[in-house]
Amino acid sequence: MGASRPSGIPGAGALIAFESAGRLGSLSRAAKELGTSQPAISHKVANLEKHLATRLLERSRTGVTLTDAGKRFHENVSTGLGIIRAAVAELAAWPGGEQVVIACSHDSSHFWLLPRYQSLREALGEQISIRILTFHYDMRNLPPAPTADVLMEWEAKLAAQDRVVIQDEAVRPVCSPGYAATHAEVLRGPATGWGGLTFLKLTRPDQAWVTWDDWFGTAGHPVRAPRYLGFDSYVYTLDAAAAGQGIALGWRGFYERYLETGALVELGDGFLEPGNHYCCVLTEKGRRSPIAHKCLEFFGRSANRSPAETVPTSCRQRQQP
Repeated sequence: MGASRPSGIPGAGALIAFESAGRLGSLSRAAKELGTSQPAISHKVANLEKHLATRLLERSRTGVTLTDAGKRFHENVSTGLGIIRAAVAELAAWPGGEQVVIACSHDSSHFWLLPRYQSLREALGEQISIRILTFHYDMRNLPPAPTADVLMEWEAKLAAQDRVVIQDEAVRPVCSPGYAATHAEVLRGPATGWGGLTFLKLTRPDQAWVTWDDWFGTAGHPVRAPRYLGFDSYVYTLDAAAAGQGIALGWRGFYERYLETGALVELGDGFLEPGNHYCCVLTEKGRRSPIAHKCLEFFGRSANRSPAETVPTSCRQRQQP
């Protein structure tokens, strides 16, 4: 290889040929996959190596293997081509490119966003595609593409621009009617006497939200050590409470559907409100998108309101006698 330094981005054809050959370990199989000839693939890879002044493949009678430099370069090329393919697939599905991508936790998607989904569609227009990306523990679990336009996340401080508060954190204990009836005498007393009960909690890393320790710190810690049953999903936590397995912390704006069906009842004297907020935030990409700004406006109007209060106009008209 020559010693000249590489300049500019290599052609897409050469990168695609190299990615295929490196992944398949064969120039012939790469040619078959790409619908061309083996000499054409070999020529493109050779020109790529010349352009980069680096040997990427070791050739042998049985095929090709990646050099150390080739392995590192192949990983980056594969990632880049994967992002491009995902973007092409999205444009193929929505030729106008009119979409908004919202990233949120599974719990937020289930309890807060999906009940308002039809109202959001009406606010944005039926021609707009709404894509919801969910993450399990935190946003680092999001797939690399596409980049979100709007994030839903807990924030204790509101210094950043381009965000709206959609829910003030307010928490109170909830349990099933049956569990409340079984332990009625204990529950009528102060929290210091609740030690014999079972408390349901999230075991995943917290996002600065209220925990049982926080709630007991206000209401009074039980004299007996509490018994906890852990879940890594808030959906499972509330389902377990509805099934009579114990007492859960209910976040206002997330558990109301259980109250409406009678699956849960509220306990205690009221809400603990620590001053934290659940927010919708525009990403750098979202700030450039008029649709994302329109989406943020909708979330602002929906702030601290129940899904029933954001029923789309078309649905309200159908509900009228």
